[in-house]
Amino acid sequence: MKKYIHRFFLKIVRPQYQVAMLIITSIIVLLLGARAVVLFNPLEPYPEIKSVTPEKIKEWGGDPVVVDVGLYITNWHQFKIVENIFVFDGVIWFEFDPALISLDTIEKFSFEKGEILQKSEPSTKLIDGKLFSEYKIRLRFTSTLSHQLFPLDDHRINITVVNTYVTPSEMIFRSFKSDFATSKKIFIPAWHEIDREVRTGYEEEYIDKFDQRKVIRYPVSVFMLDFTRSGSRLIILIFLPLFLIFFISLFWFSFEPENGRAILTLATSAVTSLIVYRFVIQGMSPKVGYFLLSDHIFTFFLALAFISFVFALLWVRHGKKTPTMTTLRGLIFLSFHIIVIILWYCLLFLWARGI
Repeated sequence: MKKYIHRFFLKIVRPQYQVAMLIITSIIVLLLGARAVVLFNPLEPYPEIKSVTPEKIKEWGGDPVVVDVGLYITNWHQFKIVENIFVFDGVIWFEFDPALISLDTIEKFSFEKGEILQKSEPSTKLIDGKLFSEYKIRLRFTSTLSHQLFPLDDHRINITVVNTYVTPSEMIFRSFKSDFATSKKIFIPAWHEIDREVRTGYEEEYIDKFDQRKVIRYPVSVFMLDFTRSGSRLIILIFLPLFLIFFISLFWFSFEPENGRAILTLATSAVTSLIVYRFVIQGMSPKVGYFLLSDHIFTFFLALAFISFVFALLWVRHGKKTPTMTTLRGLIFLSFHIIVIILWYCLLFLWARGI
């Protein structure tokens, strides 16, 4: 039995078998990566807003005015997900009963995490006895984003309209998905809008945590946009060099101990090349304090390359092609391919996605 195991590990490191293993591993990695790209799963949580219920209205003792609100985005001036900077031109509109609430109160709207750079005078007209008021705006805002799966990340961007000058017992927002639209002429390089969603309710902030009666409430309408990457250019630029550097270096496993210089050259070049390429990845990555998918892949490849380098030193220093060292060499080589596949799967489907 030991004889057959020794033969297997002796053959598996030969160049032709290494190429076959590389092809098999590459196909599996590509299939898993393609599956991860197709699977839309943004890591941003839904906004934490409370729903206005009849019980709440009764508790507040009010009879709030229902104000319909909608948003139409005409153009994006800045759409930088990596830097978390967004600027767009659009139209925000309100429809309400002017006998129940004034236009002065309506136009005190604002955006959470946003700054209105331009705001036109209201354009108004009566529609079925209700006042329709629209404002042309240019808004700069940020959104709470998660980049953990970079560069395989999808995102949900929130645009939150609030009116902090009234309480939900006086006025509530009402919006539907049909009230939120974007221009068909919009083109965003590298990103593709796949869905929109709207949620309304209210937010509350306690100004005294020891006295629950001291609370601020205001109506909220959240317009959500779902985006996925429209191309694979960035994914290839980041991951392909990492895989190539590591797997090319593994060809030293086919060398005999007598070729010490060639073995150490391949083993050390993998470590140094990965460290140098780290600066390239850093320049393309979002500036965040947590580990990204690209960081984990780089770290694991660097750790495997270091293990390969240590064994290369032992292989050259031992200087003899003993059955034990030959079996260990083949076992380490095969383990590297298996570990890469398992880690790739776990990081794509189990780590950040929480499946």
